[in-house]
Amino acid sequence: LKRVRQIVGYNEEIIDLAYIGNEHKHLAVATNTEQLRIYNTDNLNCELAYGHKDIILTLDVHSSGAIVATGSKDNTVCIWAINMKAPVNHRVTCVAVAVGHTKAVGAVAMAQGSDALFMVTGSEDRTVKVWDLEPLRAIFEDPSHAATLVGDAEPIRLHTRYTFQAHEKDINSVRIAPGNKIFVTGSQDRTAKVWDVETGQPLGTLQGHRRGVWNVAISPADRVAATASSDRMIKLWSLSDFECLKTFEGHTSSVLCIEFVAGGLQLLSTGSDGLIKLWNIKDGECVLTLDKHEGKIWTLAKQQSEEFMATGGTDSVIHIWKDTTQEEVDRMHQEEARTLEQQQALDNYLLVKDYRNAVSLALSLDQPHRLRTIFQDVMMAAENRHGAESDDMPRADDAILGNAAIDKVVGTLSPEQLDRLLGYVRSWNTNGRFARVAQATLYCVLTQYSSETILALPSAKELIAALQPYSERHFSRLDGLLTGSFIVDYTLHAMDAVGSLDADRTDMDESY
Repeated sequence: LKRVRQIVGYNEEIIDLAYIGNEHKHLAVATNTEQLRIYNTDNLNCELAYGHKDIILTLDVHSSGAIVATGSKDNTVCIWAINMKAPVNHRVTCVAVAVGHTKAVGAVAMAQGSDALFMVTGSEDRTVKVWDLEPLRAIFEDPSHAATLVGDAEPIRLHTRYTFQAHEKDINSVRIAPGNKIFVTGSQDRTAKVWDVETGQPLGTLQGHRRGVWNVAISPADRVAATASSDRMIKLWSLSDFECLKTFEGHTSSVLCIEFVAGGLQLLSTGSDGLIKLWNIKDGECVLTLDKHEGKIWTLAKQQSEEFMATGGTDSVIHIWKDTTQEEVDRMHQEEARTLEQQQALDNYLLVKDYRNAVSLALSLDQPHRLRTIFQDVMMAAENRHGAESDDMPRADDAILGNAAIDKVVGTLSPEQLDRLLGYVRSWNTNGRFARVAQATLYCVLTQYSSETILALPSAKELIAALQPYSERHFSRLDGLLTGSFIVDYTLHAMDAVGSLDADRTDMDESY
């Protein structure tokens, strides 16, 4: 029988993962087992690769996407050539083995590109080894024929270019900078160090963390590196003078993995708190937090296009995330265009004095200032019109807000719109200049809606509590003005009486 598909169930703890292949549709996954797993992200078909004798702790993928290096607790590193289009039993081939560390290999990184063929490994034995990959040049140049090139022969035994003790404690992470001239190591001794690839000499030490460094990352655009630590901080460092440029704080537990994205403008991080955070490098702000895992998130991997990202951790689950930034930008542009169209429609309604539609649209656009201006203009026009009419003539309308159509719109609002309108009234009512339009609108609402309808609104309690004191203050002020007007009337009447007496005396004098 020919195997068509293989599904592997329980993943154990996800320790490391990376996208592989030209199209990045497969994930290389290291779990709490000695087998390397290759998952097809479309149908979850899984390939198992046997070669290690103990748990795989770390892996790295060459820029070709077809070569993977894995470091294990068995103190060795295996180099795998992957061709998912090959026959079932020839898709993953172990082409080389690096033996030399005396303890578990916890960090591995391969030089990118085909010009420089070397690999850097870090171990619990505190040493860094740089391995020569020149014997594998033919495989790096044509990974699809690795199975044919290797045949039934044993994997090639790799040799080191040099070895040195790099740190005082376990080495957790190794990253090679673009250009393959320097590499950075992170360790449990609370430091990260920068090394020259050619000589293996230290160039600088990145000191500042209060606890061990779990992961390092190097920007693809600038000479800066980032470190993630158990002290819950991420630090950004200059690779020119090795000074700390910025510190990112936000995780509530150890930060375990970091990765530069968006051309080095942003940084992704995962932590023991089960959170994934996206940071802006420029201002150090966390712009996004994702919460899906139920335990530590040991690792994250991104596609070269950054369209998809995968994360894995102690909950044995791999989550695949899609970058929806472009969709959000398109949606915002569509909303802006729709808002502009509605603004133009609102202007057209006001131009033809279609107040019914104008008020409804202003409410839907959430424009309290525009709505207040409409109410004020209509009320002022109604007053001017009534002032020009004779007192003996009947008025054209007795609308509360100056126009019967507006009163009708206010009386037919949905609960959501009514709640929003009363929120506007609350805001207008706090300013004495707008108290009149606020009180007129409130009166229009109270005369057309029952108390039960108003009390059923979501924010009824807060609205009433805010409207009452200011309304009392406005009525108190009006009462004072009314009292003052009585005094003015009395004074005017008194003056009229005095004027009449003077006129009578003048007439009497003239008659004599």
